[in-house]
Amino acid sequence: MNDFSSPQTQLHKMQRVILLGFLAVALSLLFWVVARGDAILARDDNPRLVEAELRIQRGRILDRNGVVLAETIGEPDALLRNYPFPAIGPAVGYYSFRHGTAGIEAGFDAILRGEDEEFTAVLNRELLHTPQIGRDVQLTLDAALQTTAEALFGNEQGGLVLLEIESGNILAMVSHPGYNPNLLDENFDELVADETAPLLNRAVQGQYQPGLVLQPFILAAALDADRIQLDGTVLNVNRPVLVSEEVKQCQTAPPDSSTWADVLRHRCPGPMQDLADRLGLAGLDDIFLRFGLATPPELPLNTELPEIEPLNDPLQAGIGQDTLTVSPLQVALALATLGNDGRLPTPQLVTAVQDENGIMQPQLATISSGDVVTSRAARDIRQVLTTGSSLNFTVFALSGPDSRNGWHLALTPAEQPQYAIVVVVENNEDLELVKEIGMGVKTAVLHQE
Repeated sequence: MNDFSSPQTQLHKMQRVILLGFLAVALSLLFWVVARGDAILARDDNPRLVEAELRIQRGRILDRNGVVLAETIGEPDALLRNYPFPAIGPAVGYYSFRHGTAGIEAGFDAILRGEDEEFTAVLNRELLHTPQIGRDVQLTLDAALQTTAEALFGNEQGGLVLLEIESGNILAMVSHPGYNPNLLDENFDELVADETAPLLNRAVQGQYQPGLVLQPFILAAALDADRIQLDGTVLNVNRPVLVSEEVKQCQTAPPDSSTWADVLRHRCPGPMQDLADRLGLAGLDDIFLRFGLATPPELPLNTELPEIEPLNDPLQAGIGQDTLTVSPLQVALALATLGNDGRLPTPQLVTAVQDENGIMQPQLATISSGDVVTSRAARDIRQVLTTGSSLNFTVFALSGPDSRNGWHLALTPAEQPQYAIVVVVENNEDLELVKEIGMGVKTAVLHQE
Protein backbone atom coordinates (compact mmCIF):
# COMPACT_ATOMS: atom_id res chain seq x y z
CA MET A 1 0.00 0.00 0.00
CA ASN A 2 1.42 3.45 -1.01
CA ASP A 3 2.16 5.87 1.75
CA PHE A 4 0.99 9.27 0.46
CA SER A 5 2.41 10.98 3.51
CA SER A 6 5.95 9.70 2.95
CA PRO A 7 8.77 12.28 2.72
CA GLN A 8 9.30 11.46 -0.96
CA THR A 9 5.66 12.15 -1.81
CA GLN A 10 5.73 15.43 0.10
CA LEU A 11 8.88 16.45 -1.80
CA HIS A 12 7.19 15.77 -5.16
CA LYS A 13 4.22 17.89 -4.14
CA MET A 14 6.51 20.75 -3.13
CA GLN A 15 8.38 20.50 -6.44
CA ARG A 16 5.11 20.75 -8.37
CA VAL A 17 4.03 23.80 -6.36
CA ILE A 18 7.40 25.48 -6.96
CA LEU A 19 7.25 24.71 -10.70
CA LEU A 20 3.73 26.10 -10.91
CA GLY A 21 4.93 29.20 -9.09
CA PHE A 22 7.82 29.67 -11.55
CA LEU A 23 5.38 29.16 -14.42
CA ALA A 24 3.06 31.82 -13.03
CA VAL A 25 5.96 34.26 -12.62
CA ALA A 26 7.15 33.53 -16.17
CA LEU A 27 3.68 34.07 -17.60
CA SER A 28 3.35 37.27 -15.60
CA LEU A 29 6.69 38.55 -16.87
CA LEU A 30 5.74 37.59 -20.42
CA PHE A 31 2.49 39.53 -20.10
CA TRP A 32 4.09 42.68 -18.70
CA VAL A 33 7.08 42.61 -21.06
CA VAL A 34 5.33 41.66 -24.30
CA ALA A 35 1.69 42.66 -23.93
CA ARG A 36 2.11 45.68 -21.68
CA GLY A 37 5.75 46.59 -22.33
CA ASP A 38 5.09 49.58 -24.57
CA ALA A 39 2.53 50.99 -22.16
CA ILE A 40 4.94 50.73 -19.23
CA LEU A 41 7.78 52.33 -21.18
CA ALA A 42 5.50 55.17 -22.20
CA ARG A 43 4.40 56.02 -18.66
CA ASP A 44 5.37 59.53 -17.60
CA ASP A 45 6.69 58.22 -14.29
CA ASN A 46 9.00 55.62 -15.90
CA PRO A 47 12.39 56.41 -14.30
CA ARG A 48 14.22 55.38 -17.47
CA LEU A 49 12.19 57.81 -19.55
CA VAL A 50 12.66 60.59 -17.03
CA GLU A 51 16.42 60.03 -16.94
CA ALA A 52 16.63 59.87 -20.74
CA GLU A 53 14.55 63.05 -21.13
CA LEU A 54 16.71 64.99 -18.69
CA ARG A 55 19.86 63.96 -20.58
CA ILE A 56 18.65 65.12 -24.00
CA GLN A 57 20.85 67.88 -25.39
CA ARG A 58 18.28 69.87 -27.35
CA GLY A 59 19.45 71.71 -30.44
CA ARG A 60 19.85 75.46 -30.53
CA ILE A 61 17.35 77.98 -31.86
CA LEU A 62 19.09 80.77 -33.78
CA ASP A 63 17.97 84.08 -35.21
CA ARG A 64 18.48 84.94 -38.88
CA ASN A 65 22.04 86.17 -38.16
CA GLY A 66 23.04 83.10 -36.14
CA VAL A 67 22.50 84.75 -32.75
CA VAL A 68 21.54 82.12 -30.16
CA LEU A 69 17.95 82.46 -28.93
CA ALA A 70 17.76 79.13 -27.07
CA GLU A 71 20.42 76.60 -26.09
CA THR A 72 21.07 73.74 -23.68
CA ILE A 73 23.84 74.36 -21.17
CA GLY A 74 25.30 72.63 -18.12
CA GLU A 75 26.78 69.24 -17.29
CA PRO A 76 25.23 66.03 -18.73
CA ASP A 77 23.48 65.24 -15.46
CA ALA A 78 22.30 68.81 -14.87
CA LEU A 79 21.27 70.23 -18.24
CA LEU A 80 19.41 73.53 -18.40
CA ARG A 81 17.54 75.22 -21.25
CA ASN A 82 18.76 78.80 -21.49
CA TYR A 83 17.22 81.75 -23.33
CA PRO A 84 19.71 84.64 -23.73
CA PHE A 85 16.95 86.98 -25.04
CA PRO A 86 13.91 86.44 -22.77
CA ALA A 87 11.90 89.11 -24.63
CA ILE A 88 11.87 86.93 -27.75
CA GLY A 89 9.62 84.44 -25.96
CA PRO A 90 6.35 84.38 -27.99
CA ALA A 91 7.82 82.88 -31.17
CA VAL A 92 10.64 80.85 -29.60
CA GLY A 93 8.38 79.67 -26.79
CA TYR A 94 9.70 77.52 -23.98
CA TYR A 95 10.82 73.99 -23.08
CA SER A 96 10.06 72.65 -19.63
CA PHE A 97 10.23 69.06 -18.38
CA ARG A 98 7.34 69.85 -16.04
CA HIS A 99 5.16 72.02 -18.30
CA GLY A 100 5.95 70.89 -21.83
CA THR A 101 6.72 73.10 -24.81
CA ALA A 102 5.36 76.10 -26.69
CA GLY A 103 6.27 78.13 -29.76
CA ILE A 104 9.05 76.85 -32.00
CA GLU A 105 10.17 74.64 -29.11
CA ALA A 106 6.88 72.78 -29.69
CA GLY A 107 6.61 73.11 -33.47
CA PHE A 108 10.11 71.68 -34.08
CA ASP A 109 10.29 69.51 -30.96
CA ALA A 110 11.27 66.32 -32.80
CA ILE A 111 14.18 68.00 -34.59
CA LEU A 112 15.36 69.89 -31.50
CA ARG A 113 15.26 66.61 -29.54
CA GLY A 114 17.02 64.62 -32.27
CA GLU A 115 14.20 62.08 -32.54
CA ASP A 116 14.33 61.78 -36.33
CA GLU A 117 17.77 60.19 -36.41
CA GLU A 118 18.43 57.21 -38.69
CA PHE A 119 18.00 53.70 -37.24
CA THR A 120 21.74 52.99 -37.11
CA ALA A 121 22.45 56.22 -35.26
CA VAL A 122 19.74 55.43 -32.70
CA LEU A 123 21.09 51.86 -32.26
CA ASN A 124 24.66 53.07 -31.74
CA ARG A 125 23.51 55.68 -29.23
CA GLU A 126 21.58 53.09 -27.22
CA LEU A 127 24.43 50.57 -27.29
CA LEU A 128 26.97 53.19 -26.18
CA HIS A 129 24.55 54.85 -23.71
CA THR A 130 25.31 58.29 -25.14
CA PRO A 131 22.82 61.14 -24.68
CA GLN A 132 20.33 62.05 -27.38
CA ILE A 133 21.54 65.17 -29.22
CA GLY A 134 19.16 67.42 -31.13
CA ARG A 135 19.69 69.60 -34.17
CA ASP A 136 19.60 73.36 -34.62
CA VAL A 137 16.77 75.43 -36.09
CA GLN A 138 17.29 78.92 -37.56
CA LEU A 139 14.46 81.44 -37.55
CA THR A 140 13.67 84.51 -39.62
CA LEU A 141 13.48 86.59 -36.43
CA ASP A 142 16.07 89.28 -35.75
CA ALA A 143 17.14 89.41 -32.09
CA ALA A 144 18.05 93.12 -32.23
CA LEU A 145 14.76 94.16 -33.86
CA GLN A 146 12.79 91.95 -31.49
CA THR A 147 14.48 93.49 -28.45
CA THR A 148 13.83 97.01 -29.76
CA ALA A 149 10.18 96.32 -30.52
CA GLU A 150 9.61 94.73 -27.13
CA ALA A 151 11.15 97.68 -25.30
CA LEU A 152 8.96 100.18 -27.19
CA PHE A 153 5.81 98.71 -25.60
CA GLY A 154 6.85 99.73 -22.10
CA ASN A 155 3.94 98.85 -19.81
CA GLU A 156 1.34 98.65 -22.58
CA GLN A 157 -0.52 95.49 -23.57
CA GLY A 158 -0.75 94.42 -27.18
CA GLY A 159 1.04 92.82 -30.09
CA LEU A 160 3.31 93.67 -33.02
CA VAL A 161 4.43 92.02 -36.24
CA LEU A 162 7.27 93.19 -38.49
CA LEU A 163 7.11 91.39 -41.83
CA GLU A 164 9.43 91.34 -44.83
CA ILE A 165 6.95 91.84 -47.65
CA GLU A 166 8.38 89.89 -50.59
CA SER A 167 9.63 86.84 -48.64
CA GLY A 168 7.00 86.77 -45.92
CA ASN A 169 9.79 86.49 -43.34
CA ILE A 170 8.70 87.53 -39.86
CA LEU A 171 11.51 89.70 -38.43
CA ALA A 172 9.83 90.57 -35.12
CA MET A 173 6.84 89.21 -33.24
CA VAL A 174 5.90 90.87 -29.96
CA SER A 175 3.26 89.83 -27.45
CA HIS A 176 3.12 92.10 -24.42
CA PRO A 177 3.09 91.40 -21.55
CA GLY A 178 5.24 88.34 -22.08
CA TYR A 179 7.15 86.02 -19.81
CA ASN A 180 10.73 85.03 -19.08
CA PRO A 181 11.17 81.42 -20.31
CA ASN A 182 14.22 81.08 -18.04
CA LEU A 183 11.90 81.40 -15.03
CA LEU A 184 8.95 79.45 -16.41
CA ASP A 185 8.95 76.64 -13.85
CA GLU A 186 9.16 79.06 -10.91
CA ASN A 187 6.43 81.36 -12.25
CA PHE A 188 4.15 78.99 -14.17
CA ASP A 189 1.20 78.98 -11.75
CA GLU A 190 1.26 82.78 -11.53
CA LEU A 191 1.49 83.09 -15.32
CA VAL A 192 -1.52 80.83 -15.81
CA ALA A 193 -3.55 82.77 -13.23
CA ASP A 194 -2.52 86.21 -14.55
CA GLU A 195 -5.54 88.01 -16.07
CA THR A 196 -3.31 89.75 -18.62
CA ALA A 197 -2.62 86.32 -20.22
CA PRO A 198 1.18 86.57 -20.63
CA LEU A 199 1.34 83.02 -22.04
CA LEU A 200 -0.95 83.98 -24.94
CA ASN A 201 0.88 84.87 -28.14
CA ARG A 202 -1.13 87.97 -29.01
CA ALA A 203 0.66 88.38 -32.34
CA VAL A 204 -0.83 85.18 -33.78
CA GLN A 205 -3.58 84.15 -31.35
CA GLY A 206 -4.92 87.49 -30.18
CA GLN A 207 -8.42 88.07 -31.54
CA TYR A 208 -9.29 91.74 -31.90
CA GLN A 209 -12.30 93.58 -33.25
CA PRO A 210 -10.75 95.26 -36.33
CA GLY A 211 -12.96 98.33 -36.73
CA LEU A 212 -11.78 100.50 -39.61
CA VAL A 213 -8.52 98.56 -39.82
CA LEU A 214 -10.44 96.74 -42.57
CA GLN A 215 -11.03 99.94 -44.54
CA PRO A 216 -7.97 99.84 -46.87
CA PHE A 217 -8.65 96.22 -47.82
CA ILE A 218 -12.37 96.64 -48.49
CA LEU A 219 -11.71 99.77 -50.56
CA ALA A 220 -8.92 98.06 -52.54
CA ALA A 221 -11.26 95.19 -53.44
CA ALA A 222 -14.12 97.57 -54.30
CA LEU A 223 -11.78 99.68 -56.43
CA ASP A 224 -10.51 96.57 -58.18
CA ALA A 225 -14.09 95.50 -58.98
CA ASP A 226 -15.01 98.99 -60.26
CA ARG A 227 -17.54 99.41 -57.45
CA ILE A 228 -15.97 102.77 -56.56
CA GLN A 229 -13.55 105.33 -57.98
CA LEU A 230 -11.18 107.02 -55.55
CA ASP A 231 -11.99 110.42 -57.04
CA GLY A 232 -15.71 109.70 -57.00
CA THR A 233 -17.86 112.09 -54.93
CA VAL A 234 -19.27 110.78 -51.65
CA LEU A 235 -22.30 112.49 -50.12
CA ASN A 236 -22.89 112.95 -46.40
CA VAL A 237 -19.40 111.61 -45.71
CA ASN A 238 -19.36 112.52 -42.02
CA ARG A 239 -22.77 111.19 -41.09
CA PRO A 240 -22.97 109.63 -37.60
CA VAL A 241 -22.89 105.85 -37.16
CA LEU A 242 -24.04 103.99 -34.06
CA VAL A 243 -21.52 101.41 -32.76
CA SER A 244 -22.10 99.65 -29.42
CA GLU A 245 -24.45 102.45 -28.36
CA GLU A 246 -21.74 105.01 -29.22
CA VAL A 247 -21.97 107.51 -32.05
CA LYS A 248 -18.94 107.46 -34.38
CA GLN A 249 -17.99 109.83 -37.20
CA CYS A 250 -14.85 110.49 -39.26
CA GLN A 251 -11.68 110.32 -37.19
CA THR A 252 -10.51 113.66 -38.64
CA ALA A 253 -12.59 116.33 -40.31
CA PRO A 254 -13.11 115.65 -44.04
CA PRO A 255 -13.54 118.41 -46.65
CA ASP A 256 -17.02 119.59 -47.52
CA SER A 257 -16.78 118.00 -50.95
CA SER A 258 -15.34 114.55 -50.28
CA THR A 259 -14.25 111.60 -52.40
CA TRP A 260 -13.59 107.94 -51.61
CA ALA A 261 -9.94 108.89 -51.16
CA ASP A 262 -11.07 111.29 -48.41
CA VAL A 263 -13.14 108.53 -46.82
CA LEU A 264 -9.92 106.53 -46.42
CA ARG A 265 -7.72 109.46 -45.36
CA HIS A 266 -10.15 110.60 -42.67
CA ARG A 267 -11.30 107.12 -41.51
CA CYS A 268 -14.99 107.74 -42.13
CA PRO A 269 -17.39 104.91 -41.13
CA GLY A 270 -20.62 106.17 -42.73
CA PRO A 271 -19.70 105.65 -46.41
CA MET A 272 -18.14 102.27 -45.51
CA GLN A 273 -21.56 101.13 -44.32
CA ASP A 274 -23.12 102.28 -47.57
CA LEU A 275 -20.49 100.38 -49.57
CA ALA A 276 -20.85 97.27 -47.39
CA ASP A 277 -24.60 97.31 -47.98
CA ARG A 278 -23.94 97.24 -51.73
CA LEU A 279 -21.32 94.48 -51.43
CA GLY A 280 -23.51 92.32 -49.18
CA LEU A 281 -22.40 89.60 -46.78
CA ALA A 282 -21.18 87.36 -49.63
CA GLY A 283 -19.03 90.12 -51.09
CA LEU A 284 -17.52 90.99 -47.69
CA ASP A 285 -16.91 87.30 -46.94
CA ASP A 286 -15.02 86.98 -50.22
CA ILE A 287 -12.85 90.03 -49.47
CA PHE A 288 -11.94 88.84 -45.97
CA LEU A 289 -11.06 85.35 -47.25
CA ARG A 290 -8.93 86.67 -50.12
CA PHE A 291 -6.92 88.92 -47.79
CA GLY A 292 -6.38 86.05 -45.33
CA LEU A 293 -8.40 87.73 -42.58
CA ALA A 294 -10.75 84.79 -42.02
CA THR A 295 -8.25 81.91 -41.98
CA PRO A 296 -5.38 81.10 -39.58
CA PRO A 297 -1.90 81.62 -41.10
CA GLU A 298 0.22 78.50 -41.62
CA LEU A 299 3.09 78.61 -39.15
CA PRO A 300 4.90 76.06 -36.93
CA LEU A 301 3.22 77.74 -33.97
CA ASN A 302 -0.13 77.29 -32.30
CA THR A 303 -2.27 79.46 -34.57
CA GLU A 304 -5.53 77.74 -33.65
CA LEU A 305 -8.36 80.23 -33.58
CA PRO A 306 -11.91 80.05 -32.25
CA GLU A 307 -14.47 78.81 -34.72
CA ILE A 308 -15.30 81.69 -37.02
CA GLU A 309 -18.90 82.81 -36.83
CA PRO A 310 -20.62 83.75 -40.10
CA LEU A 311 -21.01 87.44 -40.75
CA ASN A 312 -24.33 88.67 -39.47
CA ASP A 313 -24.85 92.34 -40.37
CA PRO A 314 -23.22 93.83 -43.50
CA LEU A 315 -23.45 97.39 -42.13
CA GLN A 316 -21.49 96.42 -39.01
CA ALA A 317 -19.17 94.06 -40.91
CA GLY A 318 -18.21 96.89 -43.26
CA ILE A 319 -16.81 98.87 -40.34
CA GLY A 320 -15.24 95.88 -38.58
CA GLN A 321 -17.79 95.66 -35.78
CA ASP A 322 -19.53 92.38 -36.63
CA THR A 323 -18.37 88.81 -35.92
CA LEU A 324 -14.97 88.96 -37.64
CA THR A 325 -11.96 89.20 -35.31
CA VAL A 326 -8.34 89.34 -36.46
CA SER A 327 -4.80 88.87 -35.17
CA PRO A 328 -1.91 91.29 -35.79
CA LEU A 329 -0.28 88.68 -38.05
CA GLN A 330 -3.39 88.39 -40.22
CA VAL A 331 -3.53 92.17 -40.58
CA ALA A 332 0.22 92.30 -41.35
CA LEU A 333 -0.22 89.79 -44.18
CA ALA A 334 -3.18 91.71 -45.59
CA LEU A 335 -1.19 94.95 -45.39
CA ALA A 336 1.82 93.28 -47.04
CA THR A 337 -0.53 92.32 -49.89
CA LEU A 338 -1.05 96.01 -50.64
CA GLY A 339 2.72 96.55 -50.48
CA ASN A 340 3.33 93.48 -52.67
CA ASP A 341 1.27 94.79 -55.61
CA GLY A 342 -1.77 92.72 -54.66
CA ARG A 343 -0.09 89.37 -53.93
CA LEU A 344 -0.74 87.77 -50.53
CA PRO A 345 2.59 86.56 -49.07
CA THR A 346 2.92 83.34 -47.09
CA PRO A 347 4.44 83.93 -43.64
CA GLN A 348 7.82 82.35 -42.94
CA LEU A 349 9.32 81.82 -39.49
CA VAL A 350 11.96 79.12 -40.07
CA THR A 351 14.73 79.71 -42.57
CA ALA A 352 17.00 76.65 -42.07
CA VAL A 353 17.24 73.33 -40.21
CA GLN A 354 20.43 71.44 -39.38
CA ASP A 355 20.78 68.02 -41.02
CA GLU A 356 22.37 64.85 -39.60
CA ASN A 357 25.79 66.03 -40.80
CA GLY A 358 25.57 69.33 -38.96
CA ILE A 359 24.92 71.38 -42.11
CA MET A 360 22.17 74.01 -42.07
CA GLN A 361 19.74 73.21 -44.88
CA PRO A 362 17.59 76.12 -46.13
CA GLN A 363 13.83 75.66 -45.83
CA LEU A 364 12.10 76.35 -49.10
CA ALA A 365 9.75 79.30 -48.89
CA THR A 366 6.12 78.62 -49.74
CA ILE A 367 4.96 80.18 -52.96
CA SER A 368 2.77 83.26 -52.60
CA SER A 369 -0.94 82.55 -52.41
CA GLY A 370 -1.52 84.57 -55.60
CA ASP A 371 -3.15 87.86 -56.54
CA VAL A 372 -5.78 89.24 -54.20
CA VAL A 373 -6.27 92.51 -56.04
CA THR A 374 -4.57 94.00 -59.06
CA SER A 375 -1.30 95.88 -58.68
CA ARG A 376 -3.12 99.01 -59.84
CA ALA A 377 -5.65 98.85 -56.99
CA ALA A 378 -2.90 98.13 -54.45
CA ARG A 379 -0.77 101.05 -55.66
CA ASP A 380 -3.75 103.45 -55.68
CA ILE A 381 -4.60 102.65 -52.04
CA ARG A 382 -0.93 103.05 -51.06
CA GLN A 383 -0.82 106.43 -52.76
CA VAL A 384 -3.84 107.67 -50.76
CA LEU A 385 -2.19 106.60 -47.49
CA THR A 386 1.20 108.14 -48.30
CA THR A 387 2.10 111.48 -46.76
CA GLY A 388 5.57 112.67 -47.66
CA SER A 389 7.93 109.73 -47.13
CA SER A 390 5.56 107.87 -44.78
CA LEU A 391 2.77 105.41 -45.52
CA ASN A 392 0.76 105.03 -42.32
CA PHE A 393 -2.74 104.15 -41.25
CA THR A 394 -3.51 104.77 -37.58
CA VAL A 395 -6.97 104.19 -36.14
CA PHE A 396 -8.66 102.97 -32.99
CA ALA A 397 -11.31 100.27 -32.92
CA LEU A 398 -14.07 99.63 -30.43
CA SER A 399 -13.83 96.21 -28.87
CA GLY A 400 -16.94 96.07 -26.75
CA PRO A 401 -18.57 98.93 -24.84
CA ASP A 402 -15.64 99.59 -22.52
CA SER A 403 -12.60 98.72 -24.62
CA ARG A 404 -10.79 100.61 -27.36
CA ASN A 405 -7.68 99.33 -29.10
CA GLY A 406 -5.27 101.53 -31.01
CA TRP A 407 -3.88 100.24 -34.32
CA HIS A 408 -0.96 101.45 -36.43
CA LEU A 409 -0.30 100.03 -39.90
CA ALA A 410 2.74 101.07 -41.93
CA LEU A 411 4.55 100.13 -45.13
CA THR A 412 8.14 101.24 -45.51
CA PRO A 413 9.86 102.66 -47.49
CA ALA A 414 6.74 104.34 -48.81
CA GLU A 415 7.91 104.64 -52.42
CA GLN A 416 8.87 100.94 -52.72
CA PRO A 417 7.63 99.00 -49.68
CA GLN A 418 9.87 96.28 -48.27
CA TYR A 419 8.43 95.91 -44.76
CA ALA A 420 4.96 95.79 -43.23
CA ILE A 421 4.50 96.87 -39.61
CA VAL A 422 1.34 96.28 -37.59
CA VAL A 423 0.92 97.38 -33.97
CA VAL A 424 -2.10 96.98 -31.71
CA VAL A 425 -2.20 98.48 -28.21
CA GLU A 426 -5.05 97.32 -26.02
CA ASN A 427 -7.34 99.71 -24.16
CA ASN A 428 -5.61 102.81 -25.45
CA GLU A 429 -6.95 105.69 -27.52
CA ASP A 430 -3.64 107.56 -27.54
CA LEU A 431 -2.93 107.02 -31.22
CA GLU A 432 0.28 109.04 -31.00
CA LEU A 433 1.66 106.48 -28.57
CA VAL A 434 0.62 103.62 -30.86
CA LYS A 435 2.18 105.38 -33.83
CA GLU A 436 5.35 106.01 -31.84
CA ILE A 437 5.81 102.27 -31.33
CA GLY A 438 5.40 101.62 -35.04
CA MET A 439 7.72 104.46 -36.03
CA GLY A 440 10.35 103.20 -33.58
CA VAL A 441 10.33 99.79 -35.26
CA LYS A 442 10.42 101.43 -38.69
CA THR A 443 13.51 103.47 -37.72
CA ALA A 444 15.22 100.35 -36.35
CA VAL A 445 14.66 98.19 -39.43
CA LEU A 446 15.68 100.93 -41.90
CA HIS A 447 18.75 101.71 -39.79
CA GLN A 448 19.92 98.11 -40.20
CA GLU A 449 20.02 98.59 -43.96
